[in-house]
Amino acid sequence: MKLTRRLCFKSALTILALGTGLAGTFLTRGEPPRRFGLVEDWTTRHVIFSNPGTAVEALAQGRIAQWYRTVNDPRYIMQQLRRNPAPRAGLLSEPFSTPTERVNAPAEELRAVDAQRPPPQAPKPRRDWAVSLGAGTVAQNMFPAKFTFNVNQAPSCTNDFVVYGLNHTGATSGQGNVVAFNQLYSGSPSTSCSPYTVAQPYWAYNATNHSGTVTTSPLLSLDGSKVIYVESSSSASYLHILVWQSADGGTPTSSKVPTKILSTGTSVSSCTAGASCLVTIALGSHSVTYSSPFYDYNGDAVYVGDDNGTLYKIAPVLNSGTPVVITLTVSSGNPLSSPVYDYSSGNIFVGGSTNLYAVNASTMALQSHPLIQVGESGTCNGQSNNVLREAPIVDSSNNWVYEWVTTGADDTHTVVVQAPTTGTNSPTGTNWSATVENIGEGDSSCNSSGTFPTSSPAFDNNYYGASVTTGHLWICGREASGSQPELWEIPTSGTGGALGSPSAKGTSALNAVTHAVCSPFTEFYNTSNSTDYLFTGEGLSGSGGFGSLYGFTISGTTVTAISGSPLTYPTAAGGTSGIVIDNVGTANQESSIYFSTLATGSSPCGSGNFCAVKLTQAGLN
Repeated sequence: MKLTRRLCFKSALTILALGTGLAGTFLTRGEPPRRFGLVEDWTTRHVIFSNPGTAVEALAQGRIAQWYRTVNDPRYIMQQLRRNPAPRAGLLSEPFSTPTERVNAPAEELRAVDAQRPPPQAPKPRRDWAVSLGAGTVAQNMFPAKFTFNVNQAPSCTNDFVVYGLNHTGATSGQGNVVAFNQLYSGSPSTSCSPYTVAQPYWAYNATNHSGTVTTSPLLSLDGSKVIYVESSSSASYLHILVWQSADGGTPTSSKVPTKILSTGTSVSSCTAGASCLVTIALGSHSVTYSSPFYDYNGDAVYVGDDNGTLYKIAPVLNSGTPVVITLTVSSGNPLSSPVYDYSSGNIFVGGSTNLYAVNASTMALQSHPLIQVGESGTCNGQSNNVLREAPIVDSSNNWVYEWVTTGADDTHTVVVQAPTTGTNSPTGTNWSATVENIGEGDSSCNSSGTFPTSSPAFDNNYYGASVTTGHLWICGREASGSQPELWEIPTSGTGGALGSPSAKGTSALNAVTHAVCSPFTEFYNTSNSTDYLFTGEGLSGSGGFGSLYGFTISGTTVTAISGSPLTYPTAAGGTSGIVIDNVGTANQESSIYFSTLATGSSPCGSGNFCAVKLTQAGLN
């Protein structure tokens, strides 16, 4: 079985290396591990992979082609490295020759290797840092992006960084709008980045050239050298690729301009080695409010939607060649959510108005059964409680897509829907249908004067284990009768991971504030202390007077607030952006979370400034 698996992977790894920039990370079995970077961005929690099984199982079940695509998807490889991190150099000689070989090794082989690891140590609670972003922040429900330079080595104070796309007009020598920090593992009283006790500006750019702002989440190339993001203004939008240089320096409030700004539509291959560079690709004449770009590593294509219902495909993006823009009207006149490309089914899934749409990524045409209605069809009193604003979640190995909305099609409940991506009841089958689960009262009759959207859920670690039927989906819904947020759990105990009956955990788990909004849930299983964590922020949109960050441990159907939750320092003013995770480890300031505040405050980042915040997972301090 091992021989079959390794022969199968040989050609796949060659394709992966050539198509994604991972060439050079692969080596002969027994050699010391080479550098392998790890990207954490908004797509990390929207393209997920439950256990795809073994090649032998897939062959027996007639799904070997899908299995092959799944295990060679860069996002699958990075997910497995997060959940099954390889021992670092100096602690253990790693016998696997590639990341893919390790994550797909038989269980008995992994156990034999991992038994040599030093015993885990519980992380020590520490106070971390909060630094000023100036007048801009990461927009609500959007995420920063984290780059880990080498998963086979200890965290790098110099080369690991977090990048923030800020919703503010840039000004050279003034406010930046694409900024990064390194020296991340700093803090007080302990630090791994001496002499620093807070993160340091790594580089900061005025990285918009049409007087727009960065309203959605940025992406990183696999080697971390390029940032992909969208500039939006009231009359136009642009896709940018920023090639950064640390030597340029800058701070969030004293930004630089890229050395070379290419003419619109010019390929990134025209950038000059060793110099920062800005690539600009014109989209359309409409703004982009909710749609973050999605990058297809294998196809070198970006998908993104605008506020007029147009979906764009841009390719090539990071490789040589003149970028070509293809458009499709998905939901005319309506803002689109972030699109998610499912490499397994070949579909792009995207929200538009009250519907979830399926688009053939190859032909850029709507599928034969193109939509499922998720939200109530009325106008909702001018609010957006029935509208899909966030990207769906796609499980590419188990063939499910998930979406959620505050007021479902029944005009009564907050709902989560689960729909197949392949088969008879899929967009390419005879009829696309979905299972609907109610998670509290929605904007009943769709007549509220306030907006209180439901934010994206997260699966627990069990979902990614041996059997998807032991998993659980966690989401911030609404209370059964009222307008306060409530924590809900839904088992994935049905056939193939079908959703079971939801269970409310009580409003006491979160602040009982009417119309308060949760940030997207972020789940992370920390192997260093065998703990499954769940994080979310809570706040009132546009209000600096209320904001909290919550951390929980989850085990089965049980949820427990961790020490320090809700957060009291630094303030989570107005709630939080999406939350990203860093390395698993026990060194000072490892195993942390990163986010930005949604409102300005006076402390600790200065009056009128937004904060970028880092906190340890275990201590939230």
